Amino acid sequence: MNQKTYSVVPGLNMGLFSPKELAEIVAVINKYHVPMTKITSAQRLGLLGMEEEEQARLKAELKPLTRPVAVNGVHYVQACPGSQWCKYGTSDSLALGRRLEQLSFAEPLPGKVKIGVSGCRMSCTEPYVRDVGIFATKKGWTLLFGGNGGGNPRLGEIVAEGLSDDQVVELVEKCLRFYQDNAKFKSRTARFMERIGIDALRKGVLSEPLGVSADPR
Repeated sequence: MNQKTYSVVPGLNMGLFSPKELAEIVAVINKYHVPMTKITSAQRLGLLGMEEEEQARLKAELKPLTRPVAVNGVHYVQACPGSQWCKYGTSDSLALGRRLEQLSFAEPLPGKVKIGVSGCRMSCTEPYVRDVGIFATKKGWTLLFGGNGGGNPRLGEIVAEGLSDDQVVELVEKCLRFYQDNAKFKSRTARFMERIGIDALRKGVLSEPLGVSADPR
């Protein structure tokens, strides 16, 4: 067996399972004698050391236990426990994360888009180094765009602050459509923002009906 075989199960974003769902998933994993499993940095399920044909069968069996993956959507959404489960959370990051997971576009995005949602200023999901970063304050959500970790890191820049759930979902979609319409193929948001600048993005996505204000700095 090739011990280097690695596969990720889609539809398990945010690492959130009920005990019943987890038991059902573990039962399927045990059925296929998976050598090792891992919760990835993206809060998804990694299957290690399996033959490719077995991986395909296992994924098919797990599909009814996972959430549908949006067509041409984001690569993954990472979210903290938020106000529902954490004493520090000021907003429901899991509920917002579920909505963002379902963003769908007619055409593929230019590059991978990773979203981090944090329910407080402590920013446990590292929103400043995600393509789309969102964190909560007592005044509402703050939206960042153009962050990146990896070998060429970049901090995301504030697009707008004090957003409601509906406003932040709408504005994330606008930012991604702007990125889709103006970025080069395979260009990640960090490199795109280095090329066009935050002012051009704000001009392209902020509008009066949304009722948001740009970062004053």
